[in-house]
Amino acid sequence: MIRNLRRHKSIPITDRSSSGEARRAAVTVAASLGFDQERCHDIGIVATEAANNICSHARGGEVLICPAMDERPALELLALDKGPGIRDVPRAFEDGYSTAGTAGQGLGAIKRLSDVVSLYSVPSQGTVLYAQFTASETTVPFGAVNVPIKGETACGDTFLALPGKRRSVYMVADGLGHGPGASEAAEEARSVVQRFSTANVTEIFSRSHDALRKTRGAAMSVAIVDHELLLVTYGGVGNVSGSLVGASTTRSMVSQNGTLGAVLPKLQEFTYPFEADTTLVMFSDGLTSKCALSGYPGIRLRPLTLIAGLLYRDFTRGRDDATVLIANLRSQP
Repeated sequence: MIRNLRRHKSIPITDRSSSGEARRAAVTVAASLGFDQERCHDIGIVATEAANNICSHARGGEVLICPAMDERPALELLALDKGPGIRDVPRAFEDGYSTAGTAGQGLGAIKRLSDVVSLYSVPSQGTVLYAQFTASETTVPFGAVNVPIKGETACGDTFLALPGKRRSVYMVADGLGHGPGASEAAEEARSVVQRFSTANVTEIFSRSHDALRKTRGAAMSVAIVDHELLLVTYGGVGNVSGSLVGASTTRSMVSQNGTLGAVLPKLQEFTYPFEADTTLVMFSDGLTSKCALSGYPGIRLRPLTLIAGLLYRDFTRGRDDATVLIANLRSQP
C-alpha cells in the first residue's frame, strides 16, 4: 500500500472568491482520481462550504486537497484556520445553527456528503476540519500532509508508507533547497527505500546515499516497525525528525548530521520499544522543531490526516516545503 502518488494542493482562503478556487481544485483532483460526476459535484460542495466557513468565522485560513492512490482512489480534504474556534461542536453540525448570521447549512452538508468527517476545535485556537471521500472501507493506518513552498508546484519533500501486518516501513525525505532539483533528490530517495524496503536501516541508507550522488542530496528518516516485538528501528540523516507518542509520554528519536549523496556519517541504528497504542510522528524541517502533539487533548483519537493537518497548521515555517507523516503502530490486519 503506497500513498503520495500525487501532490497535495494548498489553497489559501482569504475572501469569498477563494471558495470558488477551492471548489475547482477539489473537483479537478476528484475527476483525475476517477470519481464520477455526481460524486465530484458532492466534493465540490464540501470544498465550497469548508472554505466559506473559514471566511465567515476565521477571516482566513487554508484548504488542503490530499489525493491518494491505494487499492482504490481516495481524496481527503483539510480546512485549517486559527480563528475563534467552535465551543459546541455537536450543535455546529445541526442544520440551522449559526453564530455568524448565515443559514447554518455548511457543516451539516459537509457531514451528509462526506464518507468520513471529523472536526477538532479549541476555543481561541482555531479549527481543523477533515473530510474523506473513498470507495474503500479499509482503514489506512497512516495519514500525511505534503505541501510545496508557496510559489512552487514541485515539492522538495516526499514520504513513503508501507504498512504491514508484522513489519511496516515509514520514510520522510527532504531534498536540499526546494523546487524541481529538491524534488528529484527526494523522489530518488523514495524510490530506493521502496525498492529495498525489506533491508535493514543501515543498508537502506547506504543504498540511498549511493543513488543520491547524482542529485543535490537530501535529508531522510526511516522507521522500521516490528509489530510483533513492539520495536521501532530508526535512522535519520539531516534535519528530519521522528518521535513516538504514547498515552502519557513522548520520546524523540535520534537523527545524525549529514546529507545523503554528499556526506554520510557512520550511521547508527537506534531501537525503541513502544506500547501498543503508540503514534509515530515524522516530519521535515519545513516544520519547527517544537512540533509535538502535547497540548491537544484527545487528538490521538482523531483521523491521522487530521492530526497531520493540525501539526502542519501550527508548526509550519512557511518558507520551505513541509511534510508530516503520522502512523498508528498497532498491528495491522
